[in-house]
Amino acid sequence: MTNYYHYIIASLPDLTLNFEHSNFNIESLKEPIDPLLSPSDRRALEFLLFGLSPQKLTNHFYRAAKNHKSRFIREYFQFDLELRNIQAAYLSKKNGFNRTEWLVGSNPLTEYLENAKGEDLGLSSFSERGAEIIEALKSRDMLEREYSLEKLRWREAEEIVIFNYFELEVILAFFLKASIVERWAKLGSKEGERIFKELVEKLKSSYTI
Repeated sequence: MTNYYHYIIASLPDLTLNFEHSNFNIESLKEPIDPLLSPSDRRALEFLLFGLSPQKLTNHFYRAAKNHKSRFIREYFQFDLELRNIQAAYLSKKNGFNRTEWLVGSNPLTEYLENAKGEDLGLSSFSERGAEIIEALKSRDMLEREYSLEKLRWREAEEIVIFNYFELEVILAFFLKASIVERWAKLGSKEGERIFKELVEKLKSSYTI
């Protein structure tokens, strides 16, 4: 049975209004929402947040995500795995590392990436999103490269819930995007500050009901 969260989702933009660069954090956003979720939906949110820590993204985690009841979790982490494997293969090839040591899981993409040739690993013909990921990775500026990858994650989250309105999936997409904002909030550079402000505005505007 699907739970609907009209009040929470209508309130999501307001949750970001008082957050400045210094105190933007997921836990503060999550605190007022947790008591309003069903137990199973609260566990789904916890699963999502658990998976947003790179060190926890193991083969075991991705298998669990693939079989999760939440469509957002299934589809988002499938994309995340694809992005990270392409990134691992590209950077390994560029730096002369053994790429098989960095690939996670066993599927047609990882099998292809093990021996893929060319600057772009030939992904334009293999993967629908591969060419965009490779293009983002080509940037020599580290911040620009990371921001380009974050924009791909952001877009994926929005596309998954494009036809959802008041279900849990929308809340999960909100927290995925909020986690991106939180990461940039921790950067002290002027560029990091600019991107943080840009992301907060995007986060607010994307939840106008």
